[in-house]
Amino acid sequence: MSVMSLPILPIECFDNILFFLDNKSLYKCLFVNRYYCKATIPIIWRNPFIKQFSISISRSLIKTLLACLNEDEISSLIPCVIKFNIKPPLFEYVRFIKKLNHDCCVEHIEQFIKSLPELLSGNDYTNCREKLIHSIYNMIIQRSSFLEEFELNVAQKGYVDLPKPSIFTTYEPGFKNLSSLTIFSLDLISNDTKRKNTTKFLNIIPTFCNGIVNIELWIKFLNGIYVKQYMDIIKFQPLKRIFMYINNCEKISFNLGLEFRSETLKELILDSLDFKYIDLSFISKLKCLELLEFLYCKGFNHCEVQSESKLHLKEFKLWYCTTGTPMEEIISYLCNESLLKLALSYVTPKAAETVKEYCPNVSSLCIQICSDSVIPFICELRSLKVLNIGSDNGIDMSSLVKSLGNHLTSVEYLFFDFNIDLPSFIYFTNYCKANLKKWIITLDNNSLSKEYLLYVNNFQKVHNSLKEFGINKYRYNWTDEELEIVDMLKNQGINVVTSGELDLFH
Repeated sequence: MSVMSLPILPIECFDNILFFLDNKSLYKCLFVNRYYCKATIPIIWRNPFIKQFSISISRSLIKTLLACLNEDEISSLIPCVIKFNIKPPLFEYVRFIKKLNHDCCVEHIEQFIKSLPELLSGNDYTNCREKLIHSIYNMIIQRSSFLEEFELNVAQKGYVDLPKPSIFTTYEPGFKNLSSLTIFSLDLISNDTKRKNTTKFLNIIPTFCNGIVNIELWIKFLNGIYVKQYMDIIKFQPLKRIFMYINNCEKISFNLGLEFRSETLKELILDSLDFKYIDLSFISKLKCLELLEFLYCKGFNHCEVQSESKLHLKEFKLWYCTTGTPMEEIISYLCNESLLKLALSYVTPKAAETVKEYCPNVSSLCIQICSDSVIPFICELRSLKVLNIGSDNGIDMSSLVKSLGNHLTSVEYLFFDFNIDLPSFIYFTNYCKANLKKWIITLDNNSLSKEYLLYVNNFQKVHNSLKEFGINKYRYNWTDEELEIVDMLKNQGINVVTSGELDLFH
């Protein structure tokens, strides 16, 4: 399609195409023509406060924002001795902002101030920073009707307080339509004066907002300063997704309050929690839950997750958890025939047998294996299409690969997330009955990819099913000999990729 005919394409379709481009490519689109420019600007400015800090980037960003200020807003910055000889902006950029990261915003402002040497002295620097934060927040909240995501986090160097809470509530819709909130380690702020406005902000959010559906909470201590506010947000907002990381439970019995979300919650991800001190009985009440993940958790031996009404999970992940309770018991408690995606670490034959019995419709499986005797059980899952398989240290992977070659039938997407030796790879290609469509293997730097590619070629001659083959190898480039084989594979309709191009499905 020519550039001249692009305006015929519906803008919604064009937006979807541009969405897949990185920032570098998007910036090039600005200079193609006016149509490209108008379509690209809202995407670039959706999240302008990205974590790329340099004086040049920050200076350009803050100068552009300052150019959007009106006369009254400019007058409030006169004491900062900032020169406003800035051309009027081509677009009202602030209108397009959907995501605001407080820490990144402050960092860009600080980098901008560093480019003004006359302001680098102590009081001038602090006053100017506060005024700029206030003005930029005021402008964004007043003019952006699309603001959806807000992030608050404590950086390593410290924390700069929010502007006055009245900014968030004065304008309509302001923060009222916020849909996503991320809070990272705010309980590390030790100085009351540095968190005064933040505390007021968190106090008003539970009842002021009306549509927060996603929250991410990174909590260092369960008895931290803001736990009550977090629980109030959970209680009063229609959350559909919750991610919660708690670093230290400190032997405090605690109820997360998630039972309030029984009618709305669809995704729950719990990271590093010790359920010895947290009541897990609420899970049986989350009747809308579709995705449940336990990551690096412990203390399950103190939990009772039984219920007359079974959950209807579609996705479940139990990853590197110290369960206490056997894995098979947890699977039988939480999973049933509704489950489609499953991820497990330290899988034993008993757990694999339980998966086969309770989760017969699993189509995507990501596992770390302790024994090759697990293979027959997972290969009997007739609905299984995606298999991402890793190893526990000490297991003989050559035996596991040969077992897969003997038993695998229904899988279409296969990822070997471990170094695979050539003899077992040859055995697999000779005996595997599965018509693989996408296949990724992992090699160490001493392995010669040429030999593997030749046997992939043999596999394709038999199956004629492969659409993509990938090699996951550190710092890898094709040799001339390998490129010849790659061309042979491409002529058979196979897309051959290396580490930097891989989509490592799970």
